[in-house]
Amino acid sequence: MIINPSSPANPLAFQSAMVFVDGSNFIHRLQDHKLIWQPGAFEKFAEFVTSPRMNLRTYFYTNPNKLEDFKKQCGESALLGCRVVLGDGIPLENGKIKEKGVDALLVADLIYHAASKNVNHVVVITHDTDFMYALKRVEDFGVTTRLVALLVEPSDRLRGSADRVISINKKTLLDNGWAKENAK
Repeated sequence: MIINPSSPANPLAFQSAMVFVDGSNFIHRLQDHKLIWQPGAFEKFAEFVTSPRMNLRTYFYTNPNKLEDFKKQCGESALLGCRVVLGDGIPLENGKIKEKGVDALLVADLIYHAASKNVNHVVVITHDTDFMYALKRVEDFGVTTRLVALLVEPSDRLRGSADRVISINKKTLLDNGWAKENAK
């Protein structure tokens, strides 16, 4: 990083951030809006949601079945730049798959990195209110928090659980080239 001595550096640029994506929720939001995530888009997307901080890592949490469906629809390189963490998929009698342990894995990693002082700032991408308690716990370790609601407005309960909340709509995803409309 080159620092221009004539302009002061933003101190936040020297802080580290991590992004934690509720991948199953993320996948559903894209499907509901008939969008396809673009290959390599996560790196730019993570840079945007962590700005002005430096993103150390992006985690994507889901189960094996949803991951395969996502890759079929968006391509193998749609998760380039992410560390994928898989929970379980439990088959139900009706043939559907019930997700187990995915949210718990996200919360465990979130708390671990905050408690270990591996990060100054975390971004959680979800609209699931179950994460509001984890966001508050992260703040107990002195870590700042940002909630990103993708393609929905967050509930008031969730909105009050993070230091900063941003909503990203379909137009923003398309304009930035992170997603494209599904032609089907």
